[in-house]
Amino acid sequence: MAEVVIAVRGGPDAKSRCAGLLDPARRAALTRAMLTDMLEAALATPGVQRVWVMTPTADLAALAARAGAAIILEPRAQGLSAAFEHARAAIAKLRPNAVLALLPGDLPLLDPADLAALLAAHREGDVILAPAEADGGTGAIVLTAAIGFDFACGPGSLEAHATAARAAGLNPRIVAAPSLAFDLDRPADVDTLLARTGGARTRALLSDPTAQEAAA
Repeated sequence: MAEVVIAVRGGPDAKSRCAGLLDPARRAALTRAMLTDMLEAALATPGVQRVWVMTPTADLAALAARAGAAIILEPRAQGLSAAFEHARAAIAKLRPNAVLALLPGDLPLLDPADLAALLAAHREGDVILAPAEADGGTGAIVLTAAIGFDFACGPGSLEAHATAARAAGLNPRIVAAPSLAFDLDRPADVDTLLARTGGARTRALLSDPTAQEAAA
């Protein structure tokens, strides 16, 4: 049985690249909506024992706990790479041999079937990498929890993660997962999301100019 980590930072400073489209309150609400959609999908995924949320944001931690997730509350905001490593190390102390999937918190279209396929693809010694649609990024990383790994999240991270895996003597395998390829990070991504299916709470928030608490 696998462990899943969603790393997310909320509050009015979240999703700052969408500041020209959404005010701080709506960006905070957007982060809550995306997390709620992701939690629903991850908790419904076959083969998942537990879903963790790694966050420095108290209201996101409370939302996740109500949904049934375990919480790792960061004392302060970190970058995504540092958050992933913090979560991996914490989970490795509990279940070192667990298959661990690490996801950023802006994948509102997450489909349980895609996540289950990534987990099923993992074999000992593998690092499974799901490519993102944009910037050569990584939508998800699957590895054994006990394996230390040089996370390099951001533009170009897919190749950086493959290189890090090979340097650690691991086998990088790129496995396409459409619903993990789309991250909502830019104003143009709003139109893309509304043209697709999935992400019900995120879609409701972005479709209604007056909505602030779609995920409350």
